[in-house]
Amino acid sequence: MDSVAALRSVEIGVTNVDVALRFYTDVWGLDRIGESGGVHYLRGSGRFHHILSLRRTPTVGLIRVVFDAHDRKAIDGLCMQVKTHGVGLMDAPAPLTAPGGGYGFGFKDPEGRNYAVVTGMADHAEATDRADRPRKLSHVNLNTTDNDVSCGVLIKALGFRLSDETKMFRFLRCNSDHHSMVMAFGGGATLNHVAFEMSDLDSVMRGAGRMRDHGYPIEWGPGRHGPGNNVFCYFVGPEEMPIEYTGEMLQVNERYRPGMPSDWVWPAGRVDRWGVSDFPSVRVHRVQALWRFCESGYRVHA
Repeated sequence: MDSVAALRSVEIGVTNVDVALRFYTDVWGLDRIGESGGVHYLRGSGRFHHILSLRRTPTVGLIRVVFDAHDRKAIDGLCMQVKTHGVGLMDAPAPLTAPGGGYGFGFKDPEGRNYAVVTGMADHAEATDRADRPRKLSHVNLNTTDNDVSCGVLIKALGFRLSDETKMFRFLRCNSDHHSMVMAFGGGATLNHVAFEMSDLDSVMRGAGRMRDHGYPIEWGPGRHGPGNNVFCYFVGPEEMPIEYTGEMLQVNERYRPGMPSDWVWPAGRVDRWGVSDFPSVRVHRVQALWRFCESGYRVHA
């Protein structure tokens, strides 16, 4: 069975691109690498060509989640797995004309999420951690109507494996990172949050300090999660975008035993391993179901 190799990037639609660009570069810590056709591309300190792209849309929305594949053979195999799984709307594998190039395809899952799988992009030769700056996407957390159906696409069509399950989430991996995708029980086909990986705890905290300096308070954290053991701070960005700084993700292999809900029970009043953080803010709870996928985001060749 073919499997995707990594979570690569997300593309979002915003109503004010200028504000979003200033935030994600000056405050959040990404670097601009170009613009084409009204789409702006931003990279982290890691090797991927870009990890976030922004375009102007009438209303905010998640356009697509993009995964990396090992090579063209894997792309073709993954495409066949997606077809076998019964997905209807697809953009067949073909060369990509957007900045970074490559080869890939896109599809829409049964609940309306837009995914793409690509390979051969013009990634950066240099990949050097920078203190308090994101290196890559850590994970994307998506809400669901039918978690079994939603996870089924990722597991049966894209080769993800279950790492852990709690009463609220299923954590899925495609490489040694404990999770790259998280699927929530409930909330419809909406975005829960996008998490950006920092190099270590100190960088998470320095990034949180920079966010506070610019008027973006911590909505949940700092803390250390149970599944994945990663440290976290959650924020709400421009246009109510739910985002997270995280780091120190647990590395696993095929011997890792998935935990079930009974394995992830905290003492009363606690919401993480440390027990120093308050519960998530009312605001972050509210925004974690606002962002929906746009209709045509699966069309990577449009």
